[in-house]
Amino acid sequence: MDFTALLQKINTHWEQQLPFVIYAAPEHTKVNVLLQQDATYYSAKGFTNTGFVFAPFDDKKASFCIPEAFSEKITLEVSVPSVLNTDTPFCQELSSDKEKHLIYVSEILDNIKNKTVEKVVATRKKEIPLTGFDLSELIRRIISMDTAAFRYVWYHPKTGIWCGASPEVLLMSEGANFSTMALAGTQKVTGDTNPNWGSKETFEQQLVTKAITTNLKKITTKLEVSSPKTHKAGSLYHIKTQIKGAFDKKETSLAQITSVLHPTPAVCGTPRDAAFSIIQVLEGYNREFYTGFLGPLDLQNNTAQLYVNLRCMKISPAMAMLYVGGGITLDSMPQDEWQETKNKMATMLSVLGSMLP
Repeated sequence: MDFTALLQKINTHWEQQLPFVIYAAPEHTKVNVLLQQDATYYSAKGFTNTGFVFAPFDDKKASFCIPEAFSEKITLEVSVPSVLNTDTPFCQELSSDKEKHLIYVSEILDNIKNKTVEKVVATRKKEIPLTGFDLSELIRRIISMDTAAFRYVWYHPKTGIWCGASPEVLLMSEGANFSTMALAGTQKVTGDTNPNWGSKETFEQQLVTKAITTNLKKITTKLEVSSPKTHKAGSLYHIKTQIKGAFDKKETSLAQITSVLHPTPAVCGTPRDAAFSIIQVLEGYNREFYTGFLGPLDLQNNTAQLYVNLRCMKISPAMAMLYVGGGITLDSMPQDEWQETKNKMATMLSVLGSMLP
């Protein structure tokens, strides 16, 4: 089977409104596909099935799994040349949307100044009308984009189509060994210039790293934390700290360690409960699966490759919903935070290409 035939097979599956996922791991040209053979809903709660999990930001809401046991599994080596434009597509931004986000960031800053919370991740969504939606073209564009990211296209009749290219690992585990990362700070890539990180970005990175390691120490037998380094993800730079460790697999399940990590301070804030409450009150919309997590899970071998659902969008044939955000700390400037969301939006806009009006 070649890639064109695989795309036709996925299209037929989608037309029958049956769940599927196609994904490629970072630095891999191999794509993996699960085609669920019926439209049954399988929950990912508790990690009871080997397969692909798709979980929301709010862990109290329904999570999804496409189980291998009830799916056709296909793995194919592909070479998909990039079809993304280097020019950033134009996106009309309403002054009311900007004002709303600036007010949101300012309200978060008030909470930080009052010492209610140290960091909150403020996000927003943007509706983009589409013309001539083409699922095969969407898959080609997603798979061919930033190969350093985890790329995927997911569909379930209860969730619709989601797609993205995430630079952030939530959990990599094999047996008792695991790794994760703290990812924070954002700068736009400009030529070959290395980013100059300021106090705002480095402080945010320290907060994220401290919060993750503090939670992991409760369930780990050892923990190794690397020094922070610049990480390039598509058209953006971030600061990344690698975290590795081991846990007692007799006492700690994959589901338990995931619940300790998710949602991370990089997508929620710190302290987590206080940040989550502020988001629920002030953000004004349901993130759904944006800033949730996703990836393949193998219970037999006790392995997982789970990623935070960033650089993503939800798609219907007539509309794309883009999601972007940034971490707010005491040194944040509302105008700069607005610009950061615009920079992040450019990556996913380039994926839509000819489907834009």
